[in-house]
Amino acid sequence: MKKSLKQAQSADDKRRMEKAGLKIRRILVPLDFSGLARQALNCAVPLARKYKAKISLVHVVPPALIMAAFPGEGSFLPVNNNDKAFLRSAKLHLDKLAARLLPGKLLGRKMVREGNAAFEVVQAAKVLKADLIVLSTNSRSRLQRAMFGSTAERIVRHADCPVLTVRRQTGTSAKQMLLSEKPAYPAGLPWNRILVPLDFSLSSLRALEAIVTLAQPCGARLFLLNVIEPNPYSTGMDGSILVLPDYTMARDAKSQLPRIAHHFVPASVPVTPLVLRGRASSVIVETAAQNGVDLIVLSTHGHTGLDRLLLGSTAEQVVRHANCPVLVLRKIPKKRN
Repeated sequence: MKKSLKQAQSADDKRRMEKAGLKIRRILVPLDFSGLARQALNCAVPLARKYKAKISLVHVVPPALIMAAFPGEGSFLPVNNNDKAFLRSAKLHLDKLAARLLPGKLLGRKMVREGNAAFEVVQAAKVLKADLIVLSTNSRSRLQRAMFGSTAERIVRHADCPVLTVRRQTGTSAKQMLLSEKPAYPAGLPWNRILVPLDFSLSSLRALEAIVTLAQPCGARLFLLNVIEPNPYSTGMDGSILVLPDYTMARDAKSQLPRIAHHFVPASVPVTPLVLRGRASSVIVETAAQNGVDLIVLSTHGHTGLDRLLLGSTAEQVVRHANCPVLVLRKIPKKRN
């Protein structure tokens, strides 16, 4: 009887998530053979178990480069990286990792692709029709990030499906996972304190609606955060600038958050409403650290081109700086008939 009740609850949670626009049936996890990338499975496996999803693994072989014969010129010559033996070796290694790291009932497809890591992961997600990408991220120096960007940020920017990023850890537990023949994954969803930034847009409310089904099973507390940023508006009459007073925006936000919680969040899920001031990405990261948050869930409005160049993306900034996992739910525009 207990088993049937749990199955019914899990099925109900699944329906609610899909109704909110988040379904988890096919999960894609990129592995780079470093070992630390496997930490993404600590989140992917519990999700796959709960929603009876399959986990596919992808490894991207980068195009090899060698320095030119004239070191002063700083140019590179591409090396033919289509060697069948090399790619076959990568596939064999991925097969061994899959057998070692994943229970057979959770294992989906295995793919080895060649090219730019971010591009190939996004393409693999399209080929596999993945509902979620779960990947680990590592810290890079400011110079490296300025020159090359971040693979995780590029995947967040271009993927059509949600992306869950997991910051790589180098402590004792991480080393144990590398040495373990059969890693012990969390029995349930590993989140107890979840931060959901809300700007009161439809996409952010859908993110809240979807994540409630993750908060309930693990008894997690939800932190609903609204960030007040300086926001100038042109009046359109004489070109003057009208700035809505911070206290007015804060007052409205403080009255809105409890109403939203009452509408979207069951009474069994504890909620902490927060209204803070500052730059959104910085406030989100700082709030997560101060409150011991172990998952940030946010939606991206999908700025492209010049908007992204000038304004950047709050989601990408949070992925870059947050120490806890970040789930980014991408808003996909509807196709016109």
